[in-house]
Amino acid sequence: MKITLAQINPTIGDIEGNLIKIKNAILKAISDKSDVIIFPELSLLGYPPFDLLKNRIIRDKLERALQKILEEKFSINILLGAPYFENNKTYDSVYWIKENKVIKRIDKFYFSNDPLGQNDYFSKDAKPEYIEINDKKIALLISDDTLFSYDFSGFNDYLKNSNLILIVSSSFYYFGKRKEKIEKISNFAKNLGKKVIYINQVGGNGELVFEGGSLVISEEGTVIFEGEIFNEDIKTIDLESLFPILHKNEDLSFLYNSLVMGLRDFIKKSGFRKAVIGLSGGIDSALVACIATEALGKDNVLGVSLPSIYTSKESIEDAKILSQNLGIEFRIIPISEIFYSYLKELNPSEKPVMDVAEENLQSRIRGNVLMFISNREGYLLLATGNRSEALTGYCTLYGDTAGAIEVIGDIYKTTVYELANYINKEKEIIPQNIITKAPSAELRPGQKDEDSLPPYSVLDPILKAYVDENKPMEEILQMGYKEELVKTVIEKVEKSEYKRKQIPPVLRVRSKNPLRERFFPLVYKII
Repeated sequence: MKITLAQINPTIGDIEGNLIKIKNAILKAISDKSDVIIFPELSLLGYPPFDLLKNRIIRDKLERALQKILEEKFSINILLGAPYFENNKTYDSVYWIKENKVIKRIDKFYFSNDPLGQNDYFSKDAKPEYIEINDKKIALLISDDTLFSYDFSGFNDYLKNSNLILIVSSSFYYFGKRKEKIEKISNFAKNLGKKVIYINQVGGNGELVFEGGSLVISEEGTVIFEGEIFNEDIKTIDLESLFPILHKNEDLSFLYNSLVMGLRDFIKKSGFRKAVIGLSGGIDSALVACIATEALGKDNVLGVSLPSIYTSKESIEDAKILSQNLGIEFRIIPISEIFYSYLKELNPSEKPVMDVAEENLQSRIRGNVLMFISNREGYLLLATGNRSEALTGYCTLYGDTAGAIEVIGDIYKTTVYELANYINKEKEIIPQNIITKAPSAELRPGQKDEDSLPPYSVLDPILKAYVDENKPMEEILQMGYKEELVKTVIEKVEKSEYKRKQIPPVLRVRSKNPLRERFFPLVYKII
């Protein structure tokens, strides 16, 4: 049997645009003489749709789009993910379409702990049904990210009596997940002794990234087909002519490319095409500039240096060299006179006091200037903060947190350095001085990050233990850290929750539970 895996990149709610992609994929499958074309979960609407499922306009558009597919009378079996609405019920469904008929509709029939909360939208009274194509009885599972921890004991007969298992999915990516996913699907196939087809959505949708990487796994649990990673991919394959292959190993390139694709789609799907970045001469903004240039092309990225009286000539030069290496436009807009005009109004002496209010004022002036450029010239402003800073509150509200999206906000500072070295592996793009110099906000003379924070090599493991792994203080102390240090870090996390409520959306490439990773009160106290 020849199948076409249509690993498409839908835009949530853009039903007309998604329909064009779907039709083009169907025509390619027909040209390839495929028996069946398979699309990802909810691909006609885009995933995850959240409250769009309740929108009357969306429902009407979905109904018209399905009718248009039927009117085409395509001669191929089509398995298309789309919601089904009946009275007050909504189903996560796959439509089996051929010519001008919906032959069968398969609804999601099992629900587990979905980290995106999509299960709350769907009715749960469906029963498992087979699809039969070319004398093959196909068991169909509509996946979520806890599929392989689900207890299928009630459906063992359904799976074992099939000739083939199809998993239709829109599974978001986080770094390290690819390896986990392949291992779990391989074990699933091997334990059942069934060939498994896995189709996944690709692309960025809001904060989430979907890697694609559709799979076919043999009855022995070996990978015999792997779709492209982080790219749309419409592939026709003969199920009986596949052999074991070496699947792609997950390394730093996966993390980097997930950020590139996530940013590209965020900007494109938001209706923009170009981005502006404040280039401080530091490593965070340098990494974001590299990601943006890769995502959008050098002609669509603007780097702006905004030096104050405390900015070193070295930092301006580093930002300039970075921009030249990337081939992006570079501007220098000094903010010293603007800063002094504020001091004239705010300080009776008209002289700097050099307190935190003046430090943060510089950051907020920079945010204002960058937003002015964004509004006037149509650039989307990118925030450049990292996860270490966000968790400890080492950032300025309405200053360096200004932006439409925080590109590396899910990445710890130590990983920022790893990605910078990855980018420079073949050619120096980020000046080595940016990587080796001590990180500093340069908001006062001689300032260094370590004046306010532990070294990142110490801070990040504590944050990972406390936030990511939810370890109590006693276990963190057993890692060899002093009690006073751990208390200080935890207090910084506690006291900065109000900042995290106000920072821009973050490209989620590390979190297993991305949209409800930390759901803490706005104000609380533990330590």
